[in-house]
Amino acid sequence: MGLGSLALLSSPMRRCQETAAPFAALSGQAAILNPAVSEVVAPASVGDRRTWLRENFPWDEGGVRRKWAHVDPALLAWRDDVTNAMRAVRRDSAIFSHFIAINVIVGAATDAEETMVFRPGHASITELALDAEALRVVSLGAEMQSADVR
Repeated sequence: MGLGSLALLSSPMRRCQETAAPFAALSGQAAILNPAVSEVVAPASVGDRRTWLRENFPWDEGGVRRKWAHVDPALLAWRDDVTNAMRAVRRDSAIFSHFIAINVIVGAATDAEETMVFRPGHASITELALDAEALRVVSLGAEMQSADVR
């Protein structure tokens, strides 16, 4: 499969667009910006985003995992939007997304109850397949080597 045969989707956030740019140049196509694969947004009332992220999506190795059953309903709605967007993809695609969103997608593919299922490294590649509306993991990307999550 050549690069041109993959659809190119990206989060509208700058860092994903910058990561997608070399692929776009090689494949000769522009990325389709899709807000459904963007990063989770903290509520406006949250003063410290990093603390809020750690509370809802604890990524430290060996830390206690949070279950989706115990998060705010707005996070559940965001999770559903992300997974529905992935189930709607109808052709082979390269999708440039974010740490938490990738966890949502992998979690949906593995029926995980936890908000964090693995720690994808920067620019790692996770491969998924969609079979009859069911997501499944083909391979996980390399895991991060440090706790450098922003």
